[in-house]
Amino acid sequence: MPADIPLSNPLTTPDDRRMVDELLRSTGLSGTAHRDALESALAQATARYHAVSLASSEQALSLLLHAVGVTQDREVVVPALGDTAILRAIRRVGGIPKFADCDPGTLVPTAASVEQCITDETAAVAASHGDGWGTGLPAVAAICARNEVPLVELVGTRVGSSCGAAPAGSLGRAAYIDLSQRGIISTGEGGAIVTDDEHLAAACRPAPYHSSLCPFRADALSELNAAVGLAQLRRLSTTIEVCTDAAETYTIALSRMPELLLPATTPDAVSCWSRYVIRLDETFSADDRDEIIRGMERHEIQAAAGLSHLPAEWDSSLASTCPVAAATASRTIALPIHPALTRRDVELICQTLQLMVQRATLRRSA
Repeated sequence: MPADIPLSNPLTTPDDRRMVDELLRSTGLSGTAHRDALESALAQATARYHAVSLASSEQALSLLLHAVGVTQDREVVVPALGDTAILRAIRRVGGIPKFADCDPGTLVPTAASVEQCITDETAAVAASHGDGWGTGLPAVAAICARNEVPLVELVGTRVGSSCGAAPAGSLGRAAYIDLSQRGIISTGEGGAIVTDDEHLAAACRPAPYHSSLCPFRADALSELNAAVGLAQLRRLSTTIEVCTDAAETYTIALSRMPELLLPATTPDAVSCWSRYVIRLDETFSADDRDEIIRGMERHEIQAAAGLSHLPAEWDSSLASTCPVAAATASRTIALPIHPALTRRDVELICQTLQLMVQRATLRRSA
């Protein structure tokens, strides 16, 4: 049974339904007009020349890594703290991850920690955005350029974010965008690759279904999914305003809880908030965190572990590596943010979280 307040819930409107209805009445499920328009809009949103939309976010990430040279036994530098999707993609292409530890404030790798991982075997660096804004990414891009290593920007669900004049997706050789239902802009399921490199874009376009032997071949995004995504992308600025208001409400309400560390932001950043990741302080264990999440779910509020310690997920023998990420991952909680969330919903989530934290504290002291 779904929670009353889900973790993610991309909003659909009468405009979305109208666009899908017009598509079904005109060309049906064939054609490319909506996909072409969506790719053009994604390229514009990320200040890129080319965009390729694909039917699966997982396919898109694997295909991009392979296209930039992450092949059998080649290394790719990845954040030590993040989403396991990057590890699944590396396994598919046969690569080897090298983990860069994160900054304790921003929870993303620094330029220095990335550079320490670059070797002659490095095929690419994959750098992610933090929850809020990926502080430090321009410096990571400079390190990659100096070492002549391709940078893959892991925009994920944060399309629409920007820092100064740089929109998310505009850095490095190429960027990966998650268009699944995990984000605030969704095609239902899907992903996209944006780049200025015409040859790389061509390499990422779907090969013929009947003749391709490529094990990383990806399907093109369907016209139906593209129509939904295009309608949502056209109201991106409004959606970001709503989700930013939710994030600010979280920050005000949760800043009164000394047990929590809140997401880091920068004054010149516009953040596309697709979730709100908090950290419990060092007195809480992974078991405490999991019990807090279960308690919120009993109150029909969906929450989740916020970030994973990726070295341990890849190989249990690496559990003690990247100490900042190792010490942080087990204390992170992702709270809901999506366009359907009301300010009253956020207040209810904060009240429930405070109750669950208090109960966890009492259990430890009993």
